Amino acid sequence: MSTDPYAPPRSDSRGEVLLNKSALKEVVIGWEKMRLLYNGLLLIPGLIIEAIMVTKQGMPVAAGVVGAIMIGLGANLAYFLGPLAELYFRALFRNGEPIGQGRKLIFGAGLVVSAGVFSLVLFGAFL
Repeated sequence: MSTDPYAPPRSDSRGEVLLNKSALKEVVIGWEKMRLLYNGLLLIPGLIIEAIMVTKQGMPVAAGVVGAIMIGLGANLAYFLGPLAELYFRALFRNGEPIGQGRKLIFGAGLVVSAGVFSLVLFGAFL
């Protein structure tokens, strides 16, 4: 009996699909748990920058509130790069297996980049 390369996949390949879905679920849940920490760590410097902009730079309070909301949305959009990087790394280099402490490394690198952006904004506020 020869193997037909054009035959539809057999039912045992479904197990691989379910495994991939559980790996995806694990990545999403792991990153969503860290989202609260990320937002909490960026909230304080973000509020300090907004307060400086309103008090020292004369920005209207309404513009400061809108700016804070936009910054929060932008930070959370940028946060999606973390799970995306992990998914690509796992798919390309680990055959879907967990990356151990790599998630924390990616998270830390994202915090450093976010802090750098906040520092640039703060530096620009004083120029």
